[in-house]
Amino acid sequence: MQRIESLFSLLLEEVSVYQEWRRLVFQYRVSGVQVHDCYIAAAMQAHNITHLLTFNTSDFARYTNIAVVDPATV
Repeated sequence: MQRIESLFSLLLEEVSVYQEWRRLVFQYRVSGVQVHDCYIAAAMQAHNITHLLTFNTSDFARYTNIAVVDPATV
C-alpha cells in the first residue's frame, strides 16, 4: 500500500513562514478565523507556491500574489 506522503512534497514550517504570516496579518489587518487562511497564504508565499485550489476563493482574494482557483472552473 502506498503512503499518502509519497504523493506530495511536504514543506517545512520555517521561520520565514511565521515572518511572512506576521507581515500579512498587519498589512491586511487580519483577525479572527481569517488568521488560518492567512497562514496558508504566508506558507505559500514563503515557499514560492503561486496557485491555490479551493472552494473558498473569497477568503484568499486579498492575497494578490496567489492565483486562487475554484475547482468548479477546472
